[in-house]
Amino acid sequence: MKDKSVTVKIGFLLPANFAIGNPGNGIRAQARHQAQALERLGHEVTRLNPWDTHELSTFDVVHFFLGGFENLWVVEQVKGQLSKGILVFGPIIDTNAPNWCYRLAAYAGHLHEKLYTIPGVLRDQAIGSDLIVCRSKHEQDRVVKGLGIEARKTAIVLNGTDMAELVDTNAVRGELGFLEGYVLHVSAYTQSRKNVVRLVEAVGALGYPLVIAGYAEPGPIYDRLQQLVRTFGNVRLYNFLDNVALHRLYGGCRVFCMPSVFEGTGLAALEAASYGAKVVITQNGGARDYFAEHAQYVDPNNTSTIREALKRAWDEPESVLLRDHLRRNLTWEHSAQQLLAAYERCLRST
Repeated sequence: MKDKSVTVKIGFLLPANFAIGNPGNGIRAQARHQAQALERLGHEVTRLNPWDTHELSTFDVVHFFLGGFENLWVVEQVKGQLSKGILVFGPIIDTNAPNWCYRLAAYAGHLHEKLYTIPGVLRDQAIGSDLIVCRSKHEQDRVVKGLGIEARKTAIVLNGTDMAELVDTNAVRGELGFLEGYVLHVSAYTQSRKNVVRLVEAVGALGYPLVIAGYAEPGPIYDRLQQLVRTFGNVRLYNFLDNVALHRLYGGCRVFCMPSVFEGTGLAALEAASYGAKVVITQNGGARDYFAEHAQYVDPNNTSTIREALKRAWDEPESVLLRDHLRRNLTWEHSAQQLLAAYERCLRST
């Protein structure tokens, strides 16, 4: 059992291939912010990486993120080295598949010792861990009902955002030439899951200025977006931006829209909301745990619902309710406190 005044020694483990992927990866952003917030609370967080070796027996907590094939043997490797600590699993389950399908796929992964399915691997990792940390009620439901894990082994720890200093929106909008503001979307926007083609089609019919930024890869989605940019005069498309440029875009936007097929959290939407943006976001996934009644929720498969929600958000008066909700409940410090409390409950029970 840990006294609250005692420093907790924590190891965070991400898949090694994150080093060469999307620089705006949301899982890495979550881990980075939570690690920094835990350190501000006075705890020690080691970023475990494959270029160094670590004496895991000295750790109180080893927390690995994502799961699946990227962390295939992590439970077996870590559990054998922990002497006093706990193994914590932060799964990232971004899917709309029914729970019964997920459970069937998990079962199929155990029909033969050489037959693997992603849900089967996730189930094994959850069983082998001492604690499973979920980002939302939806994800917890998927772990319990989809993977068949006991609810007592799970905890919900919401992600957060840094509360931004409000910027001179007139200056930002003036530089872009969108004086009345603009709709903003930030993501790895050439992923089909992000649903950005449908977003452009919805906004284009309204005539609102639209700015899209983030990580893009060549392919049919990027080509289609380029066609739509040429069709609609008020669409700007940017690739990855540094933090300064990105946060200036957050500060100038009037509405942030994320009509994804599925979102675990919607970290970029939280960041935009911290600057005062109104939010339109998918109804699929964990977003309601974050935005409550302060956002417009849309069916991502229905362009007209996206269009109507954007119109409502564009026209509604400015409000501080969402920003106040974030400040009270959804900072990274709140997230770190929830995470630490979950660690300590698990440590007390071991």
